Amino acid sequence: MNAKTSIKQSLLIFLSTCCSAAPENCKAQSGWTEDECIVYAIEHNLRIRNKQLDAKMANADIVTAYGSFLPSIHTIGALGKQFGHSIDPRTNQYTSESFLEGTIALNISLPIFEGFSRIHRLQFYKWNKRISKLASKVEENRLAFEVLEAFYRYCFDKEIHGLAIEQRKLSEYYCEQIREYVELGMRSHADLQEVKARLQSDIYQETVKSNSRHLSLWALKELMNMKEADTLSVLIADEAMETTACPLNFDELYSASEAILPEFHIMKMKEKASRESASMANGALYPSIRMEFNLNTGYYDTEKNDYGSMAPFREQLNRNMNKYIGICVSLPLFSGLSHFGSIRKGKLRLQQVENENEQKRLSLYERIHEAHLSFMAAHQEHQLAKEQLRADSITWKEGEEKWKEGMISVFELLEKRNRYIRGKTEMVRTKLQYKLKKRMIRFYQKGTFL
Repeated sequence: MNAKTSIKQSLLIFLSTCCSAAPENCKAQSGWTEDECIVYAIEHNLRIRNKQLDAKMANADIVTAYGSFLPSIHTIGALGKQFGHSIDPRTNQYTSESFLEGTIALNISLPIFEGFSRIHRLQFYKWNKRISKLASKVEENRLAFEVLEAFYRYCFDKEIHGLAIEQRKLSEYYCEQIREYVELGMRSHADLQEVKARLQSDIYQETVKSNSRHLSLWALKELMNMKEADTLSVLIADEAMETTACPLNFDELYSASEAILPEFHIMKMKEKASRESASMANGALYPSIRMEFNLNTGYYDTEKNDYGSMAPFREQLNRNMNKYIGICVSLPLFSGLSHFGSIRKGKLRLQQVENENEQKRLSLYERIHEAHLSFMAAHQEHQLAKEQLRADSITWKEGEEKWKEGMISVFELLEKRNRYIRGKTEMVRTKLQYKLKKRMIRFYQKGTFL
């Protein structure tokens, strides 16, 4: 009894260890869904990483803008020897003797007013940071759509390759059947040659579809930044078709997109950033006010103490110390019309941004309208493709029975078979097209493909 119990415990430990140690193997066997492919592509895309770096650089600009409100502090130290006709610092009179001179200075400058340009610059950089973050999201959405297209394209080529294999196997079956009929004298050799020719055509089409499947798989791997040697198995989830074409009408869909898509928010932020940039240019016409504080001291080898020897270094620094504190006001009177040119350019740039935003709004309106119409068309086409496939399947089955009884020729049978395969192809195409268009509608509703 104890031996059986220990064996059961050992088996349980072994199974739990295997299950916990190989989650990736389970995933590889089940396949990658479209959402998992999108997430992987976003995490490994270099363009998106650069967009994220742009947001970090925009944050550094904000820190710099905050720093413009702080005082600037400089220290200056100089040591040299005067030659020729110069002023003796001890007597303040000209002398021709050379002497050693050293100066130390501390300058502090605090900007008080600069025509609100610093405030507008800070706001401008803040808007740029938000735009950079949303631009990264736009790039993610663009990549997600490309991955979705490549994913469904590969699924379509994979299904079509499977149909080509099915068609080739049917031709092989018909070839064997008609060969038996020819041996029994029930069919002519011409029918056998026709079926062989169709078989060779089906083999060729199978090769073409196989190559297309490999190319579409490589295109998907390339978008996901995977290598050719990496293994990728996809899995597309079956979901029930909706009875209604679209839960929202176009006006409701556009309103939802306008409220949630990052493209619309970027347009508004660009206008605000352009206004801040124009205000920065206007600030150059205002006077600037700053407070300054200077602390200076010096050392000279001509300085003598009461005993007639050269004064010590520390004593000279304390004795030669001088301080200055004051306010500096600068009023721009004329600068060669450069300020007015900057103001004019700022206004023109604002008009450019407004025109570009209006063009983007029209483009987005057309894209959303096209997506809405395409989704309704895809839904309708899929419903009709199902009915057509059902009719082609019945016709093909009846044709097989009639062919076996000699009521129709092999040409009619192959034509019915081909119509059935084309019906299955259209079924696959409309199904995947419906899935893609449905994801697009959901994107315009929620602002993300995930």
